[in-house]
Amino acid sequence: MAMKFDQQKTKHQLFHLSVSLATVLVCMTYMQFQRNWVNLGSLWNSLIVPIVFTGELLKVLLARYYSRWDDSFLTQKQRQKRASYFTIREICGGLILQLLCTLLYAFVCIILGAPVLQSYEQTFVLALLLTLQTTSPTVFLLGGGGALQVCFCEKPDSITKSEDTALGLFKYNALGAILGAWAGSVVAPLDWDRDWQAYPIPNVVGALLGCALGNIYACSRILYATAKVYMNRKRN
Repeated sequence: MAMKFDQQKTKHQLFHLSVSLATVLVCMTYMQFQRNWVNLGSLWNSLIVPIVFTGELLKVLLARYYSRWDDSFLTQKQRQKRASYFTIREICGGLILQLLCTLLYAFVCIILGAPVLQSYEQTFVLALLLTLQTTSPTVFLLGGGGALQVCFCEKPDSITKSEDTALGLFKYNALGAILGAWAGSVVAPLDWDRDWQAYPIPNVVGALLGCALGNIYACSRILYATAKVYMNRKRN
């Protein structure tokens, strides 16, 4: 029996992953042509944070585009609950949630050895980057209330199939970024005397590469599942 193949979901997944990988590629290209990597951890002299913000926003808009076909399956109660996620109160709640996540990441960075006073701006930029790669996409997609439910491993009732697909892909993005930023710390204590070993350059690069690897892994799984369905259909 041939496996069920959801063509629209697969297209959504591949476009989503393409945007993620393109974002990392743009960041790496920008860094390649940036002569002074010291500014990489600067809030005002680096374009890494705006580039990542734009990439995550594009993925949310993509999920919104594909969810248009799913809205007809929602009940009136689900529509009302979904609309309540984007009131002024919920938007402010989403901003507060992202701020708290940024402060949490900054605290974790300090606990793991980041300078407390000398590099506070660099720590904030790294924490903000991790927030954009982990929490912000869910807030942009579901609002503050929906994102808070997801943080507590509870799926909102009003979520559509396309939004659920996006949430599943956000997990690869988030895990890759966190593990990559942590792995980037390995090169900091080595006595290579390289400029790019300065904090937070290895962590920023690690977060971007980890994000790319997470998305490549997700892409390989999707392509494998698609090829498997195709081969089963060909045999039948």
